[in-house]
Amino acid sequence: MKYWGDRGTRPGQFNTPHSIVIDRNANLYVADRQNSRIQVFDTDGTFKQEWPLDGLTWSICITPPPNQVIFVGSVGKVYKLDLTGKILGTFGKLGRLPGWFDSIHAIACPDEKTVYVANEFSYRFDRVVLD
Repeated sequence: MKYWGDRGTRPGQFNTPHSIVIDRNANLYVADRQNSRIQVFDTDGTFKQEWPLDGLTWSICITPPPNQVIFVGSVGKVYKLDLTGKILGTFGKLGRLPGWFDSIHAIACPDEKTVYVANEFSYRFDRVVLD
């Protein structure tokens, strides 16, 4: 058994680690919610990089290989990133009406065009099909 990280804002530290995924190359991506970033580690816990975002990082998912992308659920918004952290796009609008999002507590992405979103406060589950 091994662990890494403690509370804080420096690289490798966390403030509410909220979601974790692994890519085809065994990189771990952690949604560090209250620090509004994704942190990337190898499976031994060695810090590789961080990707700051302009919103809380509640949840993340990664598409299956070979061309993986990451979707990050935030508050009212979903980010789409490549495996280098480059933002490829965003979608969403803050609210509780159908088609809008509140705090995206869980997210799933079986492919690059389909995203499932669990909204915490509107008690709703959405399926989004991207063009």
